Amino acid sequence: MRIGIDASRAFVKDPTGTERYSYEVITRLLKLPEAKRHTWILYCRGFEDRGWRLDLEGGKFDVLTDQKFKKSKTQNLTSNIQIQNIRLKYLWTQVGLAARTWVDNLDVLWIPAHTLPVFRKPGIRTVVTIHGIEYEWLPAYENRLQRWYLPLSTQYAVRSCEKIIAVSEFTKKQLVERLGASADKIEVVYEGVSRNAQRSMLNAQSILDKYNLQKKKYILFVGTVQPRKNLQRLIEAFANLKSQISNLKLVIAGKLGWGYNEVVTLARKHGVIITGYINEAERYILLQNALVYVQPSISEGFGLPVLEAFSAGVPVVTSKGGALMEVVGGAGLLFDPLDVADICHKLSLVIDSHKLRRELIDKGRKRVREFGWDKTTRETYRILTKNSKAERQN
Repeated sequence: MRIGIDASRAFVKDPTGTERYSYEVITRLLKLPEAKRHTWILYCRGFEDRGWRLDLEGGKFDVLTDQKFKKSKTQNLTSNIQIQNIRLKYLWTQVGLAARTWVDNLDVLWIPAHTLPVFRKPGIRTVVTIHGIEYEWLPAYENRLQRWYLPLSTQYAVRSCEKIIAVSEFTKKQLVERLGASADKIEVVYEGVSRNAQRSMLNAQSILDKYNLQKKKYILFVGTVQPRKNLQRLIEAFANLKSQISNLKLVIAGKLGWGYNEVVTLARKHGVIITGYINEAERYILLQNALVYVQPSISEGFGLPVLEAFSAGVPVVTSKGGALMEVVGGAGLLFDPLDVADICHKLSLVIDSHKLRRELIDKGRKRVREFGWDKTTRETYRILTKNSKAERQN
């Protein structure tokens, strides 16, 4: 089979949730031994300082630079696996991707994030991953194009693709109830969590000093600063806690998204630390040294930082919003995201009790074993290659 992948979000600078999902699954797909039965074609919108390397049976391959791309449009990694037509900084439009489905004679096209091209090769099998439909209840986006395009592109993908990968049962339910998707064509494939041992070699103290933090003296949130994350209520809850507990800090770690001004203003008033975007190394160090991780979101299609907190050995306090209850699975304390007093109360329970923190850490470590990028990748591979001749023969 010839399988095309929209990798436009996989190799970008400063990746967030969807970009990290794309990177983790795509790079692992190409390392699967059984992947050699097929040809894989990646389409990239740009390559921005996120170097990646595939190690396939001892052979190394780096993403082409613009200069190298002009000289060689096809790279053979092994006798059986190819990555063709790696597009770097070329015109990436609906028309461009649609045209490649004909030019590259694709059998399957996988879109890891919603946007399915309209004018594609007839008969091609299409698979789309949908991470959530939070746009339905959010206030108007500042970007008018997003406000118009996000709902329509998601609705089109739900109606038109052959298979949908939903990242949670909650997201699947939303697609069926809100967008009229057929439950039969949706498969739930959970996201995973990275466990990179090399991160432990970093100088943790230098990261803590950078943000004027002390080990186990701060509450941490990781994510893009935007209204859906419910950070104003979190800050209000922290202000109540701060009046009772000395030397406690709240850290909001993540890039500034849209509608962030009120959050930043309130954070400054109450001495909350906003780091801006942090890389993977910093994220791991801040998680590992936090007293408690908190996820106050009103809604989440999945909730990847919760798994990362479990993996880092941090007790988790989270809202009941969206898929968070499903992901936590009893391994964290839950609160009503619209109730500041409840947020404050649940945080104080964990902060005040070493025994409870220990219990939650143990539960989190057990829970996170149920998730992993390798598991996500194998389930995704199964969906992409279903009914292929190569798979039936093996």
